[in-house]
Amino acid sequence: MARIVFLALSFLISSAALADRLTKCPVESLNQAEVAAAVAGAPSCAQAYEVMNVCRTNAGGDVALADIVIQQCEKVFLATLEPAASKSYHAARDACVRRFAHQDGSMAASFQATCEAGVAVVFAHRADLAAMRPRGSPYGTLAPTK
Repeated sequence: MARIVFLALSFLISSAALADRLTKCPVESLNQAEVAAAVAGAPSCAQAYEVMNVCRTNAGGDVALADIVIQQCEKVFLATLEPAASKSYHAARDACVRRFAHQDGSMAASFQATCEAGVAVVFAHRADLAAMRPRGSPYGTLAPTK
């Protein structure tokens, strides 16, 4: 019974979180400078990505918005990234470049930039989760008994 209640509460919480997502750009005019300010003013990396995503026009101007998101996200994790994770981060961004390398036009540039921003969001999220993880055992050190 407790399991069913937990699953129901989890569903309601996740549904409420999805309801809070943006469905339209908060900048009415879609002026590039105003949209860039809205992206830069977002309180978190994930929220900056969300604003960018609902405001993007699938054109070359999206590259600048994605760069803002990437810079905001990299502040969260880049300084503490270990060499192996850094290699993975750059490999994931390179995969975005390769994915759209054979396509021409501003739409492909928008998709590539959005892909790279998504990679940065994932790495920032992982860093946030790692920061919340307790260091060491929550039980302390267990000494052997004699």
